Amino acid sequence: MEIIKLHHPLSSDFHQSEKLVLAMGYFDGIHLGHQKVLEKAREIAMQKNLPLAVLTYDHKPAVVYKQLSPHDRRNIIMPDSKNEMFESLGVNKVFVVNYSFSFQNQTPQEFVDNYLVRFNADTVVAGTDHTYGAKDATMDLLPNYAKNRFDVVAVDLADYQLEKISSTRIRKNLDEGHIQTVNHLMGRPFQTGGTVVHGFARGRELGYPTANIEHDELQWLPTIGVYVVDVFIGEKKYHGMASIGRNVTFGDKNPITVEINILDFNDNIYGEVLKVDWLYRIRGEVKFEGIDKLIKQLQSDEDFTRQYFENN
Repeated sequence: MEIIKLHHPLSSDFHQSEKLVLAMGYFDGIHLGHQKVLEKAREIAMQKNLPLAVLTYDHKPAVVYKQLSPHDRRNIIMPDSKNEMFESLGVNKVFVVNYSFSFQNQTPQEFVDNYLVRFNADTVVAGTDHTYGAKDATMDLLPNYAKNRFDVVAVDLADYQLEKISSTRIRKNLDEGHIQTVNHLMGRPFQTGGTVVHGFARGRELGYPTANIEHDELQWLPTIGVYVVDVFIGEKKYHGMASIGRNVTFGDKNPITVEINILDFNDNIYGEVLKVDWLYRIRGEVKFEGIDKLIKQLQSDEDFTRQYFENN
């Protein structure tokens, strides 16, 4: 899969000679709705024997038109993982545009002429709620701007529990700890990746050694709590229980950390880059009155985690 990074305006020597089918969107999460768009685009590409391309952006478009908190600037899926998903879904080429004010400030017609036409699109596919250009033109209007130069296909996003599947809905459920709903909306376990770093070694002292995971600051994480997880070290998968929290039993001003106790595992993995599938939220964070009560709760969490994997 070819990844092409672009800056607005396109260089005068930019040239796309081969016709292609183009799917548009930021695709944060590549949830079931996004997958429906990409699958439709792939179906058309196969029918027409054309390459499948994606037009996406290097950061959230909202960065341009409103102030975002550090929390809201985070992504459900990081760029490398997004590209891996694109490739797995049959995408041949990804155009990554720097989403700047000048790019957004194009009229809908300018956007179509400057990008979709210069990309030599045979067919353009996007979700029905996709907008483009300074006036937030809708997909219903795109045929007017296309002027018979390419076909337009708008895809209704898949529904779950009578609601539209959206990245906004996924982020809300992550913040509320509804990880099973998130996984239903995404069509796969919510996954993060990070590097194992040194912590305070409290888990080892309690009999539950943990891998402390340092995530990219732009990675959206589930809310504070204790979770059942799968951990991938290289190609090997391990079961575990994870804690996202401030270790409030040991103080009220601790930073939020991600710690994972990998079941039946005791190797030194400092420096390893792990992938974590978040499967089930066991409980929220609790401040315990004494270490003995904390250890008893950890034993209960472990029993729950082992039972979960026996039943799933």
